[in-house]
Amino acid sequence: MSAPPRRVRTIYSVIASPNRLDILRILNTKGPLSYSELKTLAGFKSKKESGKFAYHLRKLVKQTLVSLNRAERKYVVTSLGRLVLNLTRQIEEQSMLESGKLYVRSSRQAMEEFNADKILQSLVKEAGMPVEIAQKIASETEARVYKFQTAYLTAPLIREIVNSILVEHGYEEYRHKLTRLGLPVHDVGDLMLRAENSSRSIDYILSRTADQVFYEYSMLTKIPRDVADSHLSGDIHISNLGMWSLMPDVLFFDLNSIYSSPINLGSKVSNVPRFNSIKSFDSALETLQILSSTLSREVSDEICFDNLLSFVSKLYVPRTREEQIKLFGNLLTSISAMIGEGRRRFVTFRIGEPLKDEDVSSQLELRESLLQAFSKFSANVPLPPINLVVNLGKYVDRHLVEGVSNVINSGGDIALESDGRYTFSGFRIDSMTSGNRTANLDGIAILDNLTINLPRLAYESNKDETYFRAKLAILLQSAISALARRKEFVKQSMKHGLLPLISQLPVVSSIEDMPLAINMLGLNEAISSLISERETLSRHEIALKILDTACKVTSEKGEKAGEKAYVSMVGGEGFGRLSDIDSERYGRSQELRSHGYQAGISLLADHYDKQDVLSQVSALSKATNGGCLVNFIFPQSEDAISLNVSNIVAGMSGKLPFARLSKRPEICRKCGSKVFASGRCNNCKSTSLISQSQLLEA
Repeated sequence: MSAPPRRVRTIYSVIASPNRLDILRILNTKGPLSYSELKTLAGFKSKKESGKFAYHLRKLVKQTLVSLNRAERKYVVTSLGRLVLNLTRQIEEQSMLESGKLYVRSSRQAMEEFNADKILQSLVKEAGMPVEIAQKIASETEARVYKFQTAYLTAPLIREIVNSILVEHGYEEYRHKLTRLGLPVHDVGDLMLRAENSSRSIDYILSRTADQVFYEYSMLTKIPRDVADSHLSGDIHISNLGMWSLMPDVLFFDLNSIYSSPINLGSKVSNVPRFNSIKSFDSALETLQILSSTLSREVSDEICFDNLLSFVSKLYVPRTREEQIKLFGNLLTSISAMIGEGRRRFVTFRIGEPLKDEDVSSQLELRESLLQAFSKFSANVPLPPINLVVNLGKYVDRHLVEGVSNVINSGGDIALESDGRYTFSGFRIDSMTSGNRTANLDGIAILDNLTINLPRLAYESNKDETYFRAKLAILLQSAISALARRKEFVKQSMKHGLLPLISQLPVVSSIEDMPLAINMLGLNEAISSLISERETLSRHEIALKILDTACKVTSEKGEKAGEKAYVSMVGGEGFGRLSDIDSERYGRSQELRSHGYQAGISLLADHYDKQDVLSQVSALSKATNGGCLVNFIFPQSEDAISLNVSNIVAGMSGKLPFARLSKRPEICRKCGSKVFASGRCNNCKSTSLISQSQLLEA
């Protein structure tokens, strides 16, 4: 085997010095630094060490691992330097494994090197054990751990070893305090304390503790090790991990199918009324309440009901406008109260154009009443769990535009579609049912909740777009395999009767037809990392190229695996975790840490009349075969008040396949009222406000 080139050997010799590696890591983490700042952070504080520091820095600069920005007189790590650091990290991790050092899969969704001091801290903090005794237990645990012939440990396993040692030494009282209940006793108490100081209730606490049990269960027994490691390291993110092996994520079906295929639950879900034949307008609304509350227990993210107005208008009896608004208001309130706040799930009603062979006038009348009721509901609920997807139609309907605008002005979220049928989260149903055996049943259940971290891939590709797309293809294949395996677990849940209502719905009775949707996060940030001065393609062209590759690879790999697989760019929760991990690993900015990566595409509300912008966004939306979420962002200032929402709604009609609009008001901590572009609540005059995103994370 030939020797490596001289240039490579020289770089190896340069990074052989721990001091030079430290300088590289500091610049990578902290960003550009002056000579004196870098010298101090690298530990060369005395004057005697100045020459030594200068020597190490010259070596790094000479090999172009570090460069000097002469205009600012600051040193920065180069792309080659970052590549060397990445390779060094991989070598370090592998050498740790082969040298006998151990990794621990912690309860914080991270992989950490085993450290006995953390056992000592846990014994003192959680069990209240004296330091002297805790040191002895920690030392004995460390001795036993190193006897295991394994590269990976888990936090639960270490806790079991500690508990075993405590029992052997007669420390039963301390052992009880460390008993795992899905969460350690200390963490459960901390969860209750944090709920007391936030908007959360007992429902949230119970759900979180249960989710932790199933999270550990999934990580240990259901998710492939390579996928679990990718999640922990931040290459991907799996939402609702506890629900991974139990249920689908999104359910979409036509309410009209209930008329032709009644649901028979038998003895299952014995605490709710049976689904009898629907004989009146009121009984149709009651059926919706039962369906919403029951199905919300059998999906992890969203239930989207199609053809709501057609469903209720079949048995419509004329009522006054006030009565209609009251009936819809009661429906929305009841569903919202039944869903609870434990897991963040949505119930969505899709309002398409009235069907021509039905009573169009009744549907238009009910649509107007529903929008008025939803506007009032949105104004009174800080975080509504119910959403609407509205099709504006080919012609602009003044009453419909006014109704949608009132919802937005009241602080509600609403989605507008013009091309196909969508869920509120952004999945395109037409694409997923095309060529599918369940297409004629007009409904489908979707498995997703696996998101690929595009900025991470781009950052580690060193501005090589070809390499980036190759790595993306590998990760997509791994994601398809993981989701296909997940389908088998969900199939078992249905077989064992754990999803009784979903099993009864004819539109999803065949688990084999459930599509797999792989979400991609941070496309905009990824392109920023990939683009270079020599790049001849525009950002838009690069984005289309990436999406085309992703869709082709996903379709081909899915077909080989016997699955229908799609690429999406939709919303979700927990994505801030990926940007936080990357910020810590690569020294990204504090701004990125606070805002997180972009889910889908964001568009400023006052760009509604910029045809070139809308055209590009529309092209990107259509480039994803599984759906793309476009968020219209209203300014968080007094400028938002001056924007004419009706003009925005009418102006974007038909320009984008799918978009969501919300003014995202702040919430008053004291009374729960929504506050628009003001530092004080109009209701109780309190200045204690919180954003909706913070309220979700509280």
